[in-house]
Amino acid sequence: MKTERAKEILLQLLKIPSPSTHEDRIMLHIMEFLHRLNYDVHIESDGEIIDLIVNPGADLFYEVHVDTIPVRAEPFLRGNIVYGTGSSDIKGGAAAILLMLENLRKENKELNVGVVFVSDEEMGGRGSALFMERYRPKMAVVLEPTDLEVHTAHAGNIEAYFEVDGKEAHGACPESGVNAIEETYKMLNDLKKLEPFNKKGKYFDPHIGIQELVCENPVYLIPALCRGRLEARLLPEQEVEDILDLLDPILDEYTLRYEYTEIWDGYELEPEEEIVQLARKAMEITEIDEFGGMRSWTDAINFMYNGTKTIVFGPGNLDISHTKNEHIDVRDVVAASEFLQALNDIYGKS
Repeated sequence: MKTERAKEILLQLLKIPSPSTHEDRIMLHIMEFLHRLNYDVHIESDGEIIDLIVNPGADLFYEVHVDTIPVRAEPFLRGNIVYGTGSSDIKGGAAAILLMLENLRKENKELNVGVVFVSDEEMGGRGSALFMERYRPKMAVVLEPTDLEVHTAHAGNIEAYFEVDGKEAHGACPESGVNAIEETYKMLNDLKKLEPFNKKGKYFDPHIGIQELVCENPVYLIPALCRGRLEARLLPEQEVEDILDLLDPILDEYTLRYEYTEIWDGYELEPEEEIVQLARKAMEITEIDEFGGMRSWTDAINFMYNGTKTIVFGPGNLDISHTKNEHIDVRDVVAASEFLQALNDIYGKS
């Protein structure tokens, strides 16, 4: 039964911790899994990053990262629900690919697409960057938690680290100091008022917020310094450079210094793109029936920046990914595997 086999494959993956920069053991496990099925595995490495590739000459690739954030929850099973760090993001997707590859062998069918397992997505995306330096497929499906939606649109992203300075004063004398915490929230309020962050999107809305903030104040003082990380999610059609022109004056006003560490334009594929048409055909013969847009940075950005037309798809839920409650329904893993196999079969006939 596919559901029970999906549980086995996924739990095997989850029992091997693979936080970014520590992917060696899980890569070895996947390579041995593929060798047992008599797939040839090509290893790409730059001395630090490891990618595993099957069918390297293909024009259509399935890509999935095997690294996770540092482990926050150990794996366990409750019925058809598998819990644990990486279950949704995105070892459920890796399990779906392995289940597909195993099923192709059982049914004596051809693998018509390429498959690449990459490292380092959670930290810097170096695994997909290395792959794209050496391979330039025409099309790709990047596996990420999309609730089984086919994402043909992708958010843009801006990340900035900042320091907001104030002026120390005794804690009982706020009128004599400048509170860096209050200045930070004034800055955030001004940023949120910007017109680009008050639009409505097709699949998601734009957003700007603070995801990390440290304001140390060990004694009774008005705090004089805050360090933090700012994140902005952009609509696919919004140009990063236009947004930066609006952010810079506000950050110049409030911060002691700031640095942009992530700057990416988003994208939306046209309905007539070949990969979209192929996905639509696979959707017609499986239970997958929704299009959507990816809200987070993914390896798809590295693929698209290098000319590979890319959709994002996978089992799992982005909202609970990275949380202590991360989990996935293995029935969704099976559904994802069946969609990927249908796409593989359709592409082989095209």
